[in-house]
Amino acid sequence: MEITNSSHIHSIQNVQGLHRTSADKGNGEPVRSTTSLKDSVSFSEEALRLSDVGKSNTETTRVRFDLVNRVKAEIAAGTYDTPDKMDIALERMANRIF
Repeated sequence: MEITNSSHIHSIQNVQGLHRTSADKGNGEPVRSTTSLKDSVSFSEEALRLSDVGKSNTETTRVRFDLVNRVKAEIAAGTYDTPDKMDIALERMANRIF
């Protein structure tokens, strides 16, 4: 994300006195500046791509409760972690590291 014209960002100020100047009209109405500032924000391609992740096909993003429940049951029974699964996991981890 890129924010431009950020030189006009200041610390928190009291909103009541934000637009008042020494040229106050005297009737309680502040004199407002006629200067127009234009800020802009741009997002990188990566940020735009990530913002679209949740908008993908609902079929691929839906939770497969049957699989979740089966895995929960296997973990509770102590049958989920097998030596073969551990070997595969360790091999995948080693491939990422090395």
